[in-house]
Amino acid sequence: MQHAALSPHVPTHPHQPKLLPVVTRVIEQIDKLFVEYFGRSGERLAEEIFKQWLIAGKTGPSGLRHYVNALSHQLHEPHQCNNFVKRAESMLLHLQSGYVS
Repeated sequence: MQHAALSPHVPTHPHQPKLLPVVTRVIEQIDKLFVEYFGRSGERLAEEIFKQWLIAGKTGPSGLRHYVNALSHQLHEPHQCNNFVKRAESMLLHLQSGYVS
């Protein structure tokens, strides 16, 4: 799932917070990972969860864990949920260490 200029994850409403580029890149990676676990219909679900995450206002790098947790709650299989969270947490650790590919 790409978050290019016309992406649904790019805030277009004037009252939505502007996301740091690094946060946008990590969200793209987390969304792609979520779709791996949930399936193609996970793209729409991730968009809805993203909108709720924006409204909650925890949109900085430290708030990404909230986004990961919200996505993980959509995975009903415990094994899938645990694997998703572990892989997403690994992405967040790379962010914290200053490395995001």
